[in-house]
Amino acid sequence: MKILKTFPHLTDESVKTMMNSQTDIRAFKDWQIIYSVQTNFGKQAEEISCILGVKKSKVYNVVQLYNKHGKTWRTYDQWGGRRDARCHLRLEDEKLFMQSLEDDALSGNILTFRHIKDKVEVHVGKPVSDDYIWDLFSRHGWSKKVPRQHHPKADQAAQEEYKKNSKKMWLPNH
Repeated sequence: MKILKTFPHLTDESVKTMMNSQTDIRAFKDWQIIYSVQTNFGKQAEEISCILGVKKSKVYNVVQLYNKHGKTWRTYDQWGGRRDARCHLRLEDEKLFMQSLEDDALSGNILTFRHIKDKVEVHVGKPVSDDYIWDLFSRHGWSKKVPRQHHPKADQAAQEEYKKNSKKMWLPNH
């Protein structure tokens, strides 16, 4: 089995101080893993994961990141949210773009999402996926309007009567 060892980036007391100063539970658990590995040399990942109630792979990943990045290993950790480096447009830019399309949409000049996708691709300067357009609609409160399935003045009783009394016959496909 693999013996866990942390590089001496921080002393035991410094790691304990960092662990106790955390306000986020995930950060606390990560520092707890580092503290446990650093103070219990020779313990295996199975033993530490059993004591702390985490998966063995979590112990390996945390120790590997700590050894690689040193004492600033938790500063890059972000969960959720939009990451501007991967996004086509910032949220504020999306908002302005959707507001510019609002008049065309309300007047009925935009019929399908393809119209907006083409405009977004021109604005961004590169192709975007269909999912990006639907997510764009969702983020800014746009909804898909479709025609109703039944006419509001339709006579349901007459339709049911017609269904019951109409002849059933087979017709060829050609």
